[in-house]
Amino acid sequence: MVASLLYHRLVYHPLPVAPLAPSLWIGLGPIGVGGLALMKMAQGGAQVWGELSAVVNLLSGIGALALWGFGLWWLAAAILLLRRYLRGGGLPYGIGWWAFTFPLGAYTVDTLTLARMWKVDAMEWLGVLLFLLLAVFWSVVTARTLIGVRTGEAWRR
Repeated sequence: MVASLLYHRLVYHPLPVAPLAPSLWIGLGPIGVGGLALMKMAQGGAQVWGELSAVVNLLSGIGALALWGFGLWWLAAAILLLRRYLRGGGLPYGIGWWAFTFPLGAYTVDTLTLARMWKVDAMEWLGVLLFLLLAVFWSVVTARTLIGVRTGEAWRR
């Protein structure tokens, strides 16, 4: 439901101002966690499902893959919009920059888990690329936060 509200906001209204750009990445969090939850609950409930556990695992994997596909679209949109903000004058630092890291981390774990479930090498490599992107984001955001704490910029509104 929240994803549909965010999508509506992106499509029918002007883009948020540059300091709010990191919030566009938040959609990846529920998508990643939702896919992981589907897979892990199906695996954890194998005793409950009994003979149907293989079917439940398959259906959960398909549902997780559908969520992941939506996340791939969301990731592409977030990257393109970030690029637009960076070209349009930059992105002022704010503590909200942490929104670049946690949602991408959830989506990365979901990607790697799905890749191993479905045994798809290309998906595994995409997971590795996402992990590298995540490492870059963590490094940049950590450095900027430390600088912001030292200068007081992190506490300004």
